[in-house]
Amino acid sequence: MGLMDYLGVDYRSARGVPVVNVPGCAPVGDNFTEALAELLQYLEGIAPLPDFDELGRPAWQFEQTVHRHCPKAGYYEEGVFAEEPGDTECLVEIGCWGPVVQCNIVERGAVNHMGGCMVAGGACIGCTMPGFPDKYSPFYKAPPGSAISGGISKVYGGGIRRLRRMSMKSGNREPMWDNAENVPTGWGRAKGKRDPVDKVNAYFYKKLQYRGSVNHAARNKKQPLPQSRDILTQKGVDHTRHVDVLGERIRSREEI
Repeated sequence: MGLMDYLGVDYRSARGVPVVNVPGCAPVGDNFTEALAELLQYLEGIAPLPDFDELGRPAWQFEQTVHRHCPKAGYYEEGVFAEEPGDTECLVEIGCWGPVVQCNIVERGAVNHMGGCMVAGGACIGCTMPGFPDKYSPFYKAPPGSAISGGISKVYGGGIRRLRRMSMKSGNREPMWDNAENVPTGWGRAKGKRDPVDKVNAYFYKKLQYRGSVNHAARNKKQPLPQSRDILTQKGVDHTRHVDVLGERIRSREEI
């Protein structure tokens, strides 16, 4: 039983303070010392009484859910879920209760502002909630509500994901590359010419993006390509020679 149950609802300390709860298994050390410091300042008349919620928890520490600040939360929005602990995607489907658990572990960190369950790839099991552990067991099993919310997320998240990839694809190109229809990368994986679908998508996207404002990017179409573009080729530098020399050096090191 918790201290509130033991002392009762009418308990007050000698200075008139009810039971204050700083939950966790174990509580984050910074949460405890911060709450204690706030209370001491109040008792000494230095500061007003800090905000506590209806269960006596420091409101500024426990008013937000784990999920809202989780570094993996963006994957939930896109409907992408982890298959096992340690994966980079959202952990809800392997038993994470983050969407309903009030805790600041992900933004505060476990020790010295580092780490935390979800940051380290582990699912939230609700250790800061009064219902822990009984109401959050069995651990590492998907919460019942995730079947509905996660299923919906997978449907609309797939569309969101594809729309964002379109914007990413456009934003990964300099305006000059669009005009020249060439991407000067030696890695050879970036497309030079845009296909008709990309051009149509870009046209309508920009119509929406700049509606009611000035499209400063439009001036790029009027800009001539810089005369210094691909300067090494202009100066007659033999790229293949340098590549061959580098290859010979690598082979020589391998032989050694």
